[in-house]
Amino acid sequence: MQRVSSNLTILFKIFIPTVWIVFFSIFTLMLFIASEQQIPFLTSPSFKFPFLAAYILFFLLIYFTLLQLKRVEMGAGYYYVSNYFKTYKLIYEDIERVDIIPVGRILVVTFHLRARSSFGKKIIFLASKNLFTLFLRDNPDVAQVFKELMTDDVQGLLDIKS
Repeated sequence: MQRVSSNLTILFKIFIPTVWIVFFSIFTLMLFIASEQQIPFLTSPSFKFPFLAAYILFFLLIYFTLLQLKRVEMGAGYYYVSNYFKTYKLIYEDIERVDIIPVGRILVVTFHLRARSSFGKKIIFLASKNLFTLFLRDNPDVAQVFKELMTDDVQGLLDIKS
């Protein structure tokens, strides 16, 4: 088994959402508990209700993006997917399509599955470009499977040979 997920996954999946949710939840709660005499500007309705709306919007954004990230380790015939609490073993034949978005040295990889798994129909992870390409070069059978599931521009990006 070889890890292909970036080390930044734990930062984006666990640390940033936890710190953001704890800090802004307490701050939002403070806005509604504090009296107007204590903090007149921050407790006025013209500030606290738009702030509450922005808090809810960013909470949903974090939930549907960062909290959906998984850690992925790949092997010759199967791969492991983890959310840092549960780990499942899946097979490559269950992948219907692979989408990859390059962001510098990191790839945002989405496996679209044929059927619903324990983590849903999509598995999204941050892959280290070096680790992912190295894995595909060392495992030509898996690289061939991925080649059939990816578009030509992504194949060129990863330098997959036929």
